[in-house]
Amino acid sequence: MRSRCWRVVSLTVSVAMLAGIAALVASCGGGQPEIIPKDVLFGNPEKMKARLSPDGTKLAYIAPSNDVLNVWVKTVGDDDDRAVTADDNRGIYRYFWAQDSEHVLYMQDEGGNENWLLYSVNIDSGDVTTLTPYEGVQVRL
Repeated sequence: MRSRCWRVVSLTVSVAMLAGIAALVASCGGGQPEIIPKDVLFGNPEKMKARLSPDGTKLAYIAPSNDVLNVWVKTVGDDDDRAVTADDNRGIYRYFWAQDSEHVLYMQDEGGNENWLLYSVNIDSGDVTTLTPYEGVQVRL
């Protein structure tokens, strides 16, 4: 008798929970939730990885340039943002300031081979120098 009573109580609680969930869904509009677009989850960010220069006068960050992630630099307090790298293929994800605050160093591989090379770009002239021009070598920082 006792186990039959507990089954009735358990069934009553389960029905009440389902009714509560149904009421909650109905109060939220009852329809399917909106699907988050793929580009929101997996697309390029507007800006990321902001870093202040060692002298504190400039800010670098990664942002898209023609839909490819590149390094941008701006003067702190000004609206003079400009891309200082010009990658048009895989994008740049790893960078940092040189101690002179006039160069940005970044890592890039060739077509996904994961042989990361280290590059330096002068933020005023745009001149790029390969600091590790060796084949089959992988830079790690």
